[in-house]
Amino acid sequence: MEAISPLHPSDRERVVVFLGFLTSEECRKACCEHAQPEVLAAALTKLWFEEIYIPGETAVEGIKPVPAPEDCTRFNACFSAEELTMLERFHGFFELRLNFLINQVHGRAFFPDNDSWRSVLQHARYLLAELDPDPEWLRTMLEALIEKLQAGQLMEGLRSPRQLLSPCDT
Repeated sequence: MEAISPLHPSDRERVVVFLGFLTSEECRKACCEHAQPEVLAAALTKLWFEEIYIPGETAVEGIKPVPAPEDCTRFNACFSAEELTMLERFHGFFELRLNFLINQVHGRAFFPDNDSWRSVLQHARYLLAELDPDPEWLRTMLEALIEKLQAGQLMEGLRSPRQLLSPCDT
């Protein structure tokens, strides 16, 4: 990984760490020890739609402002054209299943044990494999996320993955 300030994670890193966390059985199990699954699912779904996938205009709650062109340009520069197409497909696939992940009565998302949720996770695994992150780097990041989770700082870790590493690791 290139050395950049820990305060400025690349959009690619944010996507990879998010997908790694989402698809990690170990991470989801660790989360269940610290948070209710429906609260975690709501937070992760909102994070993807409102912060991680910059070009998207879908908001889980309220209205997401149209992304600034410079933010989309920065995001797009982190991926190849083929990867951007795969990200767009995953986002669309996730978006189509959003209603299955939202409990309309309670206004909260949940981790449903159904084909829709399993399909989202499977597509996330495929996308992660195509993005081809360094497995050792990703393992280190996921371990650090579990530590952040235990400290009550999971979302901060997902938003800024470089902060998970010590200065000598970047």
